[in-house]
Amino acid sequence: MGNILNPLEKEMLIKLYRRSPDVKFGDFCRANNVSDAAFKSWIKKYDEEGLEGLYRSKKTPELLPQGVDKTAENYKRELIKTRIELERLKKNYTRSPQEDGMQMGYVTLSNKTTPS
Repeated sequence: MGNILNPLEKEMLIKLYRRSPDVKFGDFCRANNVSDAAFKSWIKKYDEEGLEGLYRSKKTPELLPQGVDKTAENYKRELIKTRIELERLKKNYTRSPQEDGMQMGYVTLSNKTTPS
């Protein structure tokens, strides 16, 4: 333990842990070289403040340029994700967990039935 992770690395670990419900908290922390207490505080801060909460210092520069509304920016990101998913569904693809249970992959949905 003792390595310093940037906020994006912390976010990645939080998301990875949440996608692995069968992995014990302590085992996950040891495997990723993070103390249990630190990881619990990261999760709490991430749930309350999002990515900005994972910065070590409040002197850290803003993630968004000054004058950009954080709420509006989050809505834009969510809209982009929705549009991407819609295009995948139009092409008959969906996300599905891989055999290892950790990664998500794209699989073809069942063929559409078309009248002949």
